[in-house]
Amino acid sequence: MTTFIGRTEQRENLGRLLDYQHNPFPLVNVLNGPGCGKTSLALRVARDVAAGYPGGQLFLELSQAGLPELDAFEALFRLLLQLGLPENRIPESLSGRIEVFHAELRKPTLLLLDSVTSVSQVLELLPNRPDCGVLMTSRRSFSELEGIREMDLGSMPDDEAHALLETRIGADRVAAEPDAARRIVQLCGGLPLALHMAGAQLTKPANKRLPLSRFADRLAAERLDLLQTDNLDLRSSFSVSYQELSPQAARHFRLLSLIAVPDFGTALAVAVDGTAAGEETLAELLNTHLIEPVGEDRCRFHDLVKVFAQERAAAEDTGDEREAAVDRALAWAVETVTHWGSHIGVDGRRTADDAAYEAALRGLDSEHRALMALVRQAAETGRDDVPWRLVSHLAGYFEVRGDWSDWLESAELAMESASRLTDPFALAVARHMRSWPLRQYRRLTEAIEESVAALALLRNVPAEEVPRADVLSHLGTLYRESHRYDEAEHCLDQAAEIFRAVADPHGEGLVLRTLGHVQFWRRDLDGAEITLTRAISLLSSVGDQAAEGWSHNNLCSVRGAQWRYEDAEQHHQEALRIFERIEHRQGQAWAHNHLGRILRQYGRTAEAIEHNSQALELFVEIGDLYGRGWALVHLGVARQDPEQLQEAKRIFAGMDVPEQDGLGTTLLWQGHFQRDPALLNEAIGHFEVVGSLLGQGNALRERADLERRTGDHRAAARSYENALTFLRRAADPHGEALALLGLAEIDPAADHAAAAEAILTRLGLNRP
Repeated sequence: MTTFIGRTEQRENLGRLLDYQHNPFPLVNVLNGPGCGKTSLALRVARDVAAGYPGGQLFLELSQAGLPELDAFEALFRLLLQLGLPENRIPESLSGRIEVFHAELRKPTLLLLDSVTSVSQVLELLPNRPDCGVLMTSRRSFSELEGIREMDLGSMPDDEAHALLETRIGADRVAAEPDAARRIVQLCGGLPLALHMAGAQLTKPANKRLPLSRFADRLAAERLDLLQTDNLDLRSSFSVSYQELSPQAARHFRLLSLIAVPDFGTALAVAVDGTAAGEETLAELLNTHLIEPVGEDRCRFHDLVKVFAQERAAAEDTGDEREAAVDRALAWAVETVTHWGSHIGVDGRRTADDAAYEAALRGLDSEHRALMALVRQAAETGRDDVPWRLVSHLAGYFEVRGDWSDWLESAELAMESASRLTDPFALAVARHMRSWPLRQYRRLTEAIEESVAALALLRNVPAEEVPRADVLSHLGTLYRESHRYDEAEHCLDQAAEIFRAVADPHGEGLVLRTLGHVQFWRRDLDGAEITLTRAISLLSSVGDQAAEGWSHNNLCSVRGAQWRYEDAEQHHQEALRIFERIEHRQGQAWAHNHLGRILRQYGRTAEAIEHNSQALELFVEIGDLYGRGWALVHLGVARQDPEQLQEAKRIFAGMDVPEQDGLGTTLLWQGHFQRDPALLNEAIGHFEVVGSLLGQGNALRERADLERRTGDHRAAARSYENALTFLRRAADPHGEALALLGLAEIDPAADHAAAAEAILTRLGLNRP
């Protein structure tokens, strides 16, 4: 007897269901698609419960490939023979056979009905005794039968499938090539029948020494052709279910297999079918288990069933019919992302309808993998006008979800496709889309190149002023993050002029959001406050919550630099409220990071650590390396942890364009904690590169403190004076006060201490 592997939980559950002492009239159906081991499990369970049925067990196969199905009349004839009734005593009428069958069931008996295809086959076979059980296997559900309990078997878990292969070909052979064995299991998709066939092939004399890796390569290439033996053929097993389908469902089955998606919802499936009967035929495919449900309103093919369906499509459908099915799928994708994308946004633009926004997010969450697969299929099949359209409407979703890898992949596919078109606008959009994820990966040089190229292409499309302004606005952001402030302002001014000319308050608000941040970095704090307040007003009026949240984040930084803590906290809370409501994780992370830094300024270290820790966790989740570096800086300072500062330094140094301000800030704090003037001098060099007045001023002040402590008062005085020049230009009163206190230590007779006290009193701070 062959050792039965796996299905432990299902075996135990079936045994309990067939216990007639606790479940009178037990009626159980084990169902799923072809090859999943329904019959093997049923036979194993029948042996498990044999002691409970002293009347014995009756086995009947009600359908076989290539043979007519048994009807109730013939089935009862065969069952009565198994019960020992002579042929000449079996009645010639159906009612007579039913009566005799019930009379012959004198003890508890288990009836095992294999490969049932319809209720009519079994309705007349059900025993009339509560201590007789019926265990059926089928590819269909028979929920209409009163009292039936059904178990949907599904594929084997990986560990059980691995054990089954090991049993067939030997543990030593699997242990010698574990990766290849796992690949074979994967290619068989957890189907016991496929694994048995793979094992049979591998134990043939010619293949006993064949490396598993070579067999896996063959299996990947040949699939169904390899999964057959003299007595078993997986393709024939699939054919049984396929032949049961209506012509309309069979067509739907074939066409669906041509769509290269991992799973699909009802809407896509109906679109592929292209007829009014799409939902009905989809239900038929589910009922026969030729496709299987995965979660709510989603289905998928088993990989091997999909191969079979594609074979049938190649044999039965014309090339035009197959191409039309793919076209319908892509048309559905473009229509879907255009609708949902309009509620989430492109370049930060979205509607004010919260319900529509949330519905769009949920919808795209559900269809995300399918849409990415369709982008790839469109690019691979030369449907070049599709990828750039899909990606442009998915941009807002990718940004909100922080999915940089899929954004970059889809944008690059869009660029490749659009480059084959003669449409400069399409290529401009694709290149603009690619610059966004490049920015998130801090590949700023490439991102700028893509945006500049997009601008050049849009010059050939003079009517597209708003898209040109969108690119200019984004390019301004890229220049700002590269600390190229003059170029940033130039781009932003041009963008703002276009948006004002076309009376687009939304676009103007987006530009002002970035311009205010440029002013903050240049330490024009009053100007930044005015600009960002105006941005919030405009963005709120058009309902762009994401951009409004970023503006509050930026204004939080400005208020912190002005030492207006309560105002800063208010803007942080508003930003966080918005980002949490729209599920924008990157926005949430930066809101926490900004507030953590400001709380540290005011000595609320424990709260600062909590916020910066939340920021770090979010940045790690979404793969934002730049944000992760800054969260580590603020945590390292708050905790006085040199390892976190060193990790931040490695991150900033390893970027495509090293983050000079981040490196300078990290070195400044390392120099502060280690009291190392060399580190402070190195920090000053990084700050000079990016023109950071604040950074240079604070690094000079820290160096002056070290010089004063070592007794070099002349050098310290020079450094303090130089620091004051930068700190005053940077509008940093706190740093200014600290520098004045340092000078007071050198020259107590001067009025430096009084000036510092006046500043600290104005800021509401105590003297350190």
